[in-house]
Amino acid sequence: MPTLYETSRLLASQSYQQWVSTELFSFGWFFTLGVLAIIYVIWLKLVDTNRLSQLLLMGSLSAIGFVIGELALIELFGVAEYKIRPIPFIPPLFIVSITKAPVLFMLAQQYSTSWKIYALWAAAGSAVLSFVLFPLYSLIGIFQLHNWSYFYQFIYMFTNGLVARGLLLLVLSLEQGYSFRNGLNQVFGGLQPAAAKPLAMEKNEKIDSEQ
Repeated sequence: MPTLYETSRLLASQSYQQWVSTELFSFGWFFTLGVLAIIYVIWLKLVDTNRLSQLLLMGSLSAIGFVIGELALIELFGVAEYKIRPIPFIPPLFIVSITKAPVLFMLAQQYSTSWKIYALWAAAGSAVLSFVLFPLYSLIGIFQLHNWSYFYQFIYMFTNGLVARGLLLLVLSLEQGYSFRNGLNQVFGGLQPAAAKPLAMEKNEKIDSEQ
């Protein structure tokens, strides 16, 4: 009886062979890369480079959340089957959730000044991906849903966007608090009280002056 490791290696080999023989250079493969390129070109044109580190942090938090979610939803519960993958990884990277959604959330954060505005942008982006791009991918044959719906996908993506922004604001607040404490230490750290002379020394100096 093969061990779990041997079974996983066999499945990985079969998955790679399938990717090379049927997925690579197919119409869906080129279509996926084309959509991905368009998304990143738009992001590069619009991104505020002065806030790049903050935006990338938020995109990374969102992507990490999607990786965990995709592993649970696809590997454990089997809610979706990706038939065409840009690269032979499971869960498939560069499809929708792990790359395109974080990019939209980064842009939503860039153009938002409040939770309400961000929620509207995030909901709009999640709706476009869930109700437009996902059905198009399904029509082309890139993936297939199993016991899952586009509405569930919308809720899943929108929730990820809200959590990612919440974590970002938490990190920024902690960073600002740390910087504020460091500033106080720099301002007041050099203000040391004048050292008082010992009483015995003052007494001896007084006696010497009288003599």
